[in-house]
Amino acid sequence: MVLFVGRAEPLARLSAVHRAAAASAGPAGRRPGLVLVTGQAGIGKTALLTRYAADASAWGATVVWGTCWDGDRAPAWWPWTQALRALLDRHDGLRADLDPALSAILPAPAGASPVDAAVVDAGQFQIFDAVGRLLGLAGDAKPVVVLLDDLQWADRSTVDLLRFLAHQPRTGGVVLVGAYRSGEARDVVAAALAELSNAAELVPLGGLPPGDVTDLVRTIAGDAAAADWAGRVYERSGGHPFFAGELCRLLAAGGDDAWRAAVPVAVREAIGSRLARLPAACTALLGAAAVGGSVLLPDVLAEVTGSPPTTVIELIDRAAAAGVLTSAGPGFAHDLYRETILAALPPARRLELHHRTAVALAHRYERGSQVFPADLARHFAAAVPLAGAGPALSWARAAADADRAGYAFTDAAGQLARARAAVTDAGDRLTAAELVLLLTEEADLRLRGGDAGTARELLDTAWARATPTGDAALLGAVALGLDRIGARFAMPRTDLIAVLETARSALAGGGTAAEAQVTAAIARQLQHSVSVDRRQAGPLAERAVAIARGLDDPATLANCLLAQHDTLWTAGTAGPRQAIATEIAELARRTGDSERHAQALLLTATAELESGSAAFRATLSQYRYITERLRQPRQTYNLRIREAALALLDGDIDLGERLADEAAALGEAVGDGDTGNVRMSQRLEITRFRADPDELRATAAAAVDWWIGAPAHAHAVAAGFFARAGDLAAARREVDTVLALEDWRTDRSYLWSVFVGELATAAIALADRPLCARLLDDLLPHAETCAVNAALVCFMGAHAHRVGLLYAALGDRPEAGRWLRRALEVHRQLGAQAWEAETRAALAGLPLTDAPVMLRRSGDLWTAGFRGHTAYLRDAKGLHDLATLLDRPGAAVPALELANRAYPAESSGQDPVLDRRALREYRQRLADLAEELDTAQARNDEARRQRATDERERLLAELRRATRPGGAARSLGPSAAERARKAVTARLRDAIRRIAEVHPDLGEYLDHTVHTGSTCRYDPRGD
Repeated sequence: MVLFVGRAEPLARLSAVHRAAAASAGPAGRRPGLVLVTGQAGIGKTALLTRYAADASAWGATVVWGTCWDGDRAPAWWPWTQALRALLDRHDGLRADLDPALSAILPAPAGASPVDAAVVDAGQFQIFDAVGRLLGLAGDAKPVVVLLDDLQWADRSTVDLLRFLAHQPRTGGVVLVGAYRSGEARDVVAAALAELSNAAELVPLGGLPPGDVTDLVRTIAGDAAAADWAGRVYERSGGHPFFAGELCRLLAAGGDDAWRAAVPVAVREAIGSRLARLPAACTALLGAAAVGGSVLLPDVLAEVTGSPPTTVIELIDRAAAAGVLTSAGPGFAHDLYRETILAALPPARRLELHHRTAVALAHRYERGSQVFPADLARHFAAAVPLAGAGPALSWARAAADADRAGYAFTDAAGQLARARAAVTDAGDRLTAAELVLLLTEEADLRLRGGDAGTARELLDTAWARATPTGDAALLGAVALGLDRIGARFAMPRTDLIAVLETARSALAGGGTAAEAQVTAAIARQLQHSVSVDRRQAGPLAERAVAIARGLDDPATLANCLLAQHDTLWTAGTAGPRQAIATEIAELARRTGDSERHAQALLLTATAELESGSAAFRATLSQYRYITERLRQPRQTYNLRIREAALALLDGDIDLGERLADEAAALGEAVGDGDTGNVRMSQRLEITRFRADPDELRATAAAAVDWWIGAPAHAHAVAAGFFARAGDLAAARREVDTVLALEDWRTDRSYLWSVFVGELATAAIALADRPLCARLLDDLLPHAETCAVNAALVCFMGAHAHRVGLLYAALGDRPEAGRWLRRALEVHRQLGAQAWEAETRAALAGLPLTDAPVMLRRSGDLWTAGFRGHTAYLRDAKGLHDLATLLDRPGAAVPALELANRAYPAESSGQDPVLDRRALREYRQRLADLAEELDTAQARNDEARRQRATDERERLLAELRRATRPGGAARSLGPSAAERARKAVTARLRDAIRRIAEVHPDLGEYLDHTVHTGSTCRYDPRGD
């Protein structure tokens, strides 16, 4: 039983959080209550939690515990595994629809069916969400209290889950209580706990006040002892509950002679005094148990100590009777017992016990009993001087694999780092190959965990160690690791390319997968470097694909095809790139590579959007589905970029800006080298739509400062944005800078569409007709495609829009209208609302002039001329109507006027439904019926009243049918205006159809510019 004295104020604060959670239980609950109890070892955290748990249970709450193990001996999520198992035991009904994602925390028991034991491909977010929903369901019925003790030993994933749950509104009936020792957590966990504390009710525990220490002494030793010793115990212990209790017991056992000057010494003496009363075999067992960890495994202790299992059980009971161990568990009564025993062991004895424990755990593992790889990794790491580096590294990799399977990438990397440090500290030497591969593996895990900086440092060290060996495989492995980190677009990558070239030279001629992959990596790095490097990329990509196709290695082929895709990447190549992306996706499915599959889907969606296909949305949904399940920090960043791009495409600029800011923050956090480029690219669209002159000028200047590796692109963007801001002098300066660069027409990266679009904007604003004509020539081959910045970083409109604007600037208004109408159609199809509005505005801005069409009658023939082509047609009524409209561009001409030759305006052409005599007779009969109703009502003659009412209703219905609201008679058929509308519409459409048969371009043009109805109009703008 845990001794509990005082702590009224902390207990009251816990109770207040509990009451708030109980009040919010149910489907509409608020966020869960979160409390963090902190303090040094022995200060009473566990005692407080135990007392609170008893109170919460008495109030009707479901209370579940999870306790972290020290020394990283448990797998990721371990305290949550304990707590959720207990919750399911209490709420068996929750098992029915258990989310498969929970298998990462709740692994299937031994002997489970293959379906039950399947490892579900769930990312951390899905795991977090599944736990939140499980707790929410349990908390709907009654409050749930989750107690997580010793969080200073937690893995990062455990704390991240706690932080996630603290912000989920649907778990309002839940109280989350964590306890940890101040200042003893590992760096990565300490940072997470510090962040978590911002959302928590903090309950820091200090020493007990004098009155509570007196109660403690009284409880342990009685009233007399309290009177004699309480003051001295408080003075020496500082109110520390464990120290105070041990000092009290020490005094009770030895009186004043046992007193010591320093509290830690006194505690050590107290524990030593208690241990001294135990037999030597029991003391030896406790030493082995202290090395083993906080939880005792009797079968392992039997092998370590060489004692029979029955003897081990007896010794455990003896130590429990002395208060050192608890019989339940079993485990140490307090961590300070174990730590004190461990500190007293000679280093040689401790090393031996680690080795014995590691071997015993390995035997336990072979017997099929539960053993955590992290536990074996810890003991073998501590026993490197006796066992060598091999077992430590082997089990560290097994522990890392277990953490990786739970998406705990930071924890997995930590397993490898600890093993490497243990080998180094032991004075052992790893071979160059062992060290390089270990560093490369750890770097990959660090990168997946979002720590690109540490990953690069590890790989730099690995490269320095691999280079002297000349080992091609090692050089290739490190080079590919550096390639995965990536670099900023359109910046020189001399150092990285040099590393890759060194590896390629070592691998050359082998025809291996490594040679193909390194060659492909060089091609991609050259392609995304500065323009002078790009010309070398294509042949290298082709070489890589040729090698890969000769291997039976789908993963390598997919990697090489990606390089081939990127070397093709510019405007007008969407078709072949989509075919390559489709093959990559199929290869990724075959190998189960979800990351590569998601990448292929993103490239496919980009190609579809460039082609103007609305199918890109369905492909992007598949990409989102896979990426969400990866839930690596870098993949989350990639997904947020595309969410921002889609919001901007849909015209929701505020949402797009918020998501772009979130993406930038995530990119910075994971150390992605291209974060700034992505942010700048999305900022272009946001600023362009906002059209604020000051913001436009600031963005223009920022573009020049940022894209220093792509000057033509940078200055073209600046020119366009200065032009939009009305600063034509600055726009002229930037345009002249672009034209002075030798490669401004030859640099065709995947940013070319952005470059040419902004340069066109500036050329139009500056009325630079020669530049407009040159840009129009460049754009026309791509006029049916769209501008997409990189891999769907943002959509920048249909090229037809800019083609139309350039035609307008060159004075060809018919072509301008035709291409702007095409852009409008594309934007509607894609759902690009902001761009659709912009194209509409451009169409409306085309000036009205004389009709660009020649339509002239000569006897029974008509001559139709358009765009230098002439055709002849026989006379038809619709051609007369069309000629009238063409002579009056933009004017609304009534259909009745056009039809006047056949239907004179003064003729009504219709007879009324009722003539005037009939109307008079109807109205007279209604007056007679009114008198009839008055007489029937006066005489109370119900039958007479009903007959008169029925007849009156029939007459009124007939009158409503035959007259208009004002009382005039309705016509028997349609009006002359309606007949004219139908006739003229038919005649005009027939005339346009006849023209299209002999002059298709003119027919298409008239079909878009002639509008029919009650009034008809020829609008050269196509509105």
